[in-house]
Amino acid sequence: MQKIFLFAGLAVLSYIFFKSENILLLCAGIAIFIFGMVIMGEGFKNSGGGTLELFLRRQTSTKLRSIIFGTAAAAVMQSSTLVSLLSISFLSAGFISLVQGVGIIFGSQIGTTSGAWLIAGLGIKVDIAKYAMPLIIFGVIFLLQSSKKFKSVGQVFIGIGLLFLGVAYIKDGFEAIGNDFNLAQYSIEGMTGIIIFSLLGIVIAIITQSSLATIVLTIAALNAEQVSYMNALGIIIGANIGTTLTGIVSSLGSNVDGKRLAFLYLIFNLFIGAISLIFIYQIVALIKYEAIILGIGEDNYALKLALFHTTINLLGVILLYSVMENIASLAQKIIRQKTSAGDDVLYLSSSITHENAIREAARKEICHLYENAANIMVLGIHVEISDLYSEKSADETIKLRSKELEFDYEQMYQKKIKTIYGKIVNFIVISQSTSENENIVKDLTQLQKAAQGIVEALKDLKHLQKNLTKYMISPNSGIKNGYNAIREHLLTQFRILDKIFKSEEEDLVVVLMAQLEMLGEKFEKNAALMLGTLLKSGTVSPLMGSSLMNDNAYALHISKSLIEAAKILFIHKDSGQKETMKAVFSKNDEIEEIQ
Repeated sequence: MQKIFLFAGLAVLSYIFFKSENILLLCAGIAIFIFGMVIMGEGFKNSGGGTLELFLRRQTSTKLRSIIFGTAAAAVMQSSTLVSLLSISFLSAGFISLVQGVGIIFGSQIGTTSGAWLIAGLGIKVDIAKYAMPLIIFGVIFLLQSSKKFKSVGQVFIGIGLLFLGVAYIKDGFEAIGNDFNLAQYSIEGMTGIIIFSLLGIVIAIITQSSLATIVLTIAALNAEQVSYMNALGIIIGANIGTTLTGIVSSLGSNVDGKRLAFLYLIFNLFIGAISLIFIYQIVALIKYEAIILGIGEDNYALKLALFHTTINLLGVILLYSVMENIASLAQKIIRQKTSAGDDVLYLSSSITHENAIREAARKEICHLYENAANIMVLGIHVEISDLYSEKSADETIKLRSKELEFDYEQMYQKKIKTIYGKIVNFIVISQSTSENENIVKDLTQLQKAAQGIVEALKDLKHLQKNLTKYMISPNSGIKNGYNAIREHLLTQFRILDKIFKSEEEDLVVVLMAQLEMLGEKFEKNAALMLGTLLKSGTVSPLMGSSLMNDNAYALHISKSLIEAAKILFIHKDSGQKETMKAVFSKNDEIEEIQ
C-alpha cells in the first residue's frame, strides 16, 4: 500500500511539473534545501569523533548549561530535529540524564531560529546562490581526500552550499509563481486564518521534516507577497509543532528514556503553540516593540517573522525553565518501564545512531548483564545476594551459609541472561556492519568479548556447582574445607568486582583490579598446597582430589574471565599504569582482604 501511494504521488508530481516549470523550480529548491540539511547533518555527526559526548558531559551539568549547549548545537547544525535525535541517542546510551535532555531540547528550539535570521537578513535580499558554488566546490575537494575528518568537513561545506542554492531556487520559484497567479488571494483574516495556517504549517513541517525548511518557504512566500504577515505567523507556529514528528518516530525504537524525551519535545512545542495562539495579538505587539529597539523597519516582515520565531521559543523556555525537573518527573510517571529492569535491555535501542553513543550503550548494557550474572553466581555458591554487601568477612559469611540454597539456575539464566546477551550480540553485530570507523568496530569487538567472558563465567560456575553443592555439606572436613575455600575466594572476588562495576574513578578501578589479580594468584598457590596436603595425608580420596583440582581450575577461570571483562569495560589507560599499580601491591607481604 505504501508503494502504491508513493508511485501515485510521483505520478501526480510529474504531471504538475510537466504543466508548470515554476512549480518545478520551487519544488527543486525545496528538495535541494532538504538534501543540503541531510548532508550537512551527516558531516557534523561524522566529524564529532569522541568530542561531542565529552563536551556533553562537561557542559550539561546544570539546566542552564544544557540549554546553552542545545542552543549552540542547533545554531551550528541548523536543525532542532537533528539535535533532538542526538539527544535521544545520548539519553538512551546513558550519556545524559532526562533533565539534561530536556534542557538540550529547550535550547535547540532557540538555536534553530538563527537560520531564520540568516535567511531573512541575507538570503532574500542578496544573491545567495553565488556563495553556494564556491562552498560546493571546496566541499567536493575535501570530500575527495582520504582523511575522514576532511571528508566530514567536505560534507558540511556541500550541505551549506546546497542550503544556499535551495534558498535561491525557492525564492525564484515563488517570484515566478507570482507571475502566474496570486496565492495571497487565499489569505484568511483574523484568528481563524491564524489557526488554519498553523495547521498548514504542521503539514508542511511533517512533509519536509524540518521547521527551518518550512520557515524558509514562508519567508520566501512573504517576500513575494504570496502570503500575508499574520498568516505567515500561523505557519511558523505550526512548523514548531510539526517538526517534532521526526523525533517521535525515532523514539519508537528507543528505550523508555528516549520515548520520554520525545514526549517532552512534543509537549514543549504544543505549549509554545498554545501560548502563541492564545496571546498572538499581544506577541505581535511585542514584536513591533522589539523591532523598533533592534532597528528593524516597519515593513521588513521577513525579519519580523524571524524575530517572532525567536521570541515564542525563548518565551517558552523562560516560562518552563523553573519546572524542568517537574515535567521530567511527569514524563517518568506517564511513560513507565514496561518490563522489569533485570529481564530486558536498559540501554540498547535502534534510535542510537551516534557511534560513540553506540559504544557507550553497549558498555553499559554489558555492565547490566554483569549485575544479573553476579546475582546468579552469588546464589550459585550458596550465599544470599545480601551477603555481597555485608560487612562480615568472606570467611565468616561462608561459615554462616553452610546449607544449600534452592534456586533454579537454568530458569534464572534464561530469564536474566540469555535475552539480554542475545540482544547485546545482535546490537554489536549490526552496529559493526554499518560503521566505517575502524576504532569503533575494534572497541565493539572487545565489548562483545567482555559479554562473552561474563557468560562463560556463568557456565563455568554451573559446572562447578554440582560438586560444590555436594561437598560443602560433606562429613569429610578436608573436602568440605577445600570447597569452602573456593566459595570464600569467589565471594571475595564478587565483592571487589561489585565495587569496580559501581565505581566511576578509573584510578580506583586500576587498584582494585590489581588486587583481584593478586588474590587470584594467592588462591591458586594456596589451593595447590591444600590439595597436595589433603592427598598426602589421605584425608580425601583420589576421586575427591581430582574433583577438587578440576573445580579449583573452574574457580580460577571464573575469576580470570570476569577480570578480563572488567578491564575491557573500565580500564582505558595504557597498560603501563596497570603494571605499575600491580608492582606496588606486589611489594606488600600481605594483601588486605576486602570485606
